[in-house]
Amino acid sequence: MSHFSDLGGATLVNQFTIHHKDKLTGGRPFMSTCVPQAVYLDLFDVRISHGAEWKDNVKDPNDPNFRMRSTIWARGEMKDSITVFRMDGPIGTFREIADVIIKPLPKGHVGGTKRATSSDGIGFSGMSSHDVPEEGLMVEEPGTLLYVDPREDKWPSRTKDPHLCLEGYIDEAEFNSLMQRLSMTHAPIQKAEMRVLLELFQYEVEASLSEPSFRQDYGFLMRSKDNWGTTRARVETLQVTYQPNVVPPPPEAKIDEDGIYQPPTPFEPVSAAIVKKIEKHLKNLATVTAIGLTAIFIVLISR
Repeated sequence: MSHFSDLGGATLVNQFTIHHKDKLTGGRPFMSTCVPQAVYLDLFDVRISHGAEWKDNVKDPNDPNFRMRSTIWARGEMKDSITVFRMDGPIGTFREIADVIIKPLPKGHVGGTKRATSSDGIGFSGMSSHDVPEEGLMVEEPGTLLYVDPREDKWPSRTKDPHLCLEGYIDEAEFNSLMQRLSMTHAPIQKAEMRVLLELFQYEVEASLSEPSFRQDYGFLMRSKDNWGTTRARVETLQVTYQPNVVPPPPEAKIDEDGIYQPPTPFEPVSAAIVKKIEKHLKNLATVTAIGLTAIFIVLISR
């Protein structure tokens, strides 16, 4: 069971800090803090879409009214769990992000104003836990992890059950370079992986004892009474590995039934035995042709 399934007696100090009812020997309450957490995703159903988007503001009348925009879509699975909760109880626990959406942004937006990393969160979690600033650590980070409940949402959704959706961004120049490389091959994708930084809660005891190989228990606080919620996110790494196209094994040299060495024949359409028979027939045909031509020549000179 998640630490965020029962928060009886806990106090929400600010949107990024929870004080639990139990206390340490020194009198300080146990804490859960919302800091940047590195979460690893295995991506499936990777696909790419291209489209045109209308520009709201065009300064020069000669500039195009539309911009071309590409997007990477996928579904993500993680070994860790994310429990979406309110202070009065849990909403759901997820090990999958139903929609992973990656888009380009001009340089200078990704990273927000503080360029926070998971290392910055260490100073506010685990054995060194203390209250996180009111604005959090990933200030003005454009990416988001979104919780959606289509059962209550007015907007149509291809997924009927509550789910998580990640919208992340990569600097425009690097995104376009990645898209170009992805478009250069038709080989099937063997695997795709992503490391994403998510602003999530973690109980301080678990944060202190956890190892990278352990399954982590994170909390996603619903900060409003709406049926959807968000927390900040940033794509840190994205890797796509391709499976080389199947290549037939190279031909091998053989010894035929007569004990004659048969060198390898690249892209051999028929068996070596049939090739040998064809060669014999060609030799016989050549012999007959030579005899026939000789006979014709003798007849011609005898006239």
